[in-house]
Amino acid sequence: MIIKSKSIKSKKALENTIRYILTKDDQNDVGFTMNRYIRLDRQFEKIINSETDQYKRSLLLNKRIENIIDSFESNESKRLIKRKNANRAYHEIISFHKEDTKHLPKKVLLKIARKYTKERAPNAMVISSMHSDKEHLHIHNVISALEFATGKPIRLTRKEFKEVKTRMEAWQDKELGLTNSKVNHSKKKVQMLQLDIERELNLRGKRSERQQIQMKLVEVFSKQRSEKVHYSEFEKAGLKLYSRDGKIVGVHGLRRRYRLKTLGFEPERITMEKTKAQNRLQNLKHQQSKKVREQDMER
Repeated sequence: MIIKSKSIKSKKALENTIRYILTKDDQNDVGFTMNRYIRLDRQFEKIINSETDQYKRSLLLNKRIENIIDSFESNESKRLIKRKNANRAYHEIISFHKEDTKHLPKKVLLKIARKYTKERAPNAMVISSMHSDKEHLHIHNVISALEFATGKPIRLTRKEFKEVKTRMEAWQDKELGLTNSKVNHSKKKVQMLQLDIERELNLRGKRSERQQIQMKLVEVFSKQRSEKVHYSEFEKAGLKLYSRDGKIVGVHGLRRRYRLKTLGFEPERITMEKTKAQNRLQNLKHQQSKKVREQDMER
């Protein structure tokens, strides 16, 4: 399974995310919703499922979403350490390979959602839902950034989050036996899943930093006629490259670094030596400058 996480920092972003995961038409027939520590939500779900009138269902669903947001905001008000730009919640997606869909009925996906939230944040408020609108199934989780009722923050370091993924992978192998959804399958499959999840995370129509860097790289490469491109062309585009053992391997972001290979580009195409085209251009400029000096001398 692939697990991706994105922080939610505003009430509006929280509303957009919850509304998105609960109002997708595609998952209503075969999907599920799971909640934890959200007052009255199970009653709302029961009433909505028993209602046959589509208009009334829509009104009830809006009330349910408002209730969930109010519950999250009420819990947020108990924050012990106030700080600007704090995370309100986390939007985390668990995705599976399309070849494993037949092994993932509703009850198994619900079991996965419960297991994940227990491993990730056992004392957090949670709303989870399954989407089936892509080629592969995926579970959306909105997890509060604070423990329920205590005001204590829930934050995992990269190492701790990686450990959660490792435990989930081991549990998947033991309990589910999903051979195609292992994280060690081919890099191409992993990249396809990650890009698809990234699109799911961009609910407000904004490109992630990773996508912005990819767009700039594509733009620079497309402008060059030669196979190899000099590193200075990327710096002109506002990209700051980094090297390892004398070879360029990636790009600096604002808070992290991105390896060129994981972005879908071959590092070997970026050179620190001048290309033939650049040498020709430099020679041409040199000849033109020499010709101008000779004309000035004749005068």
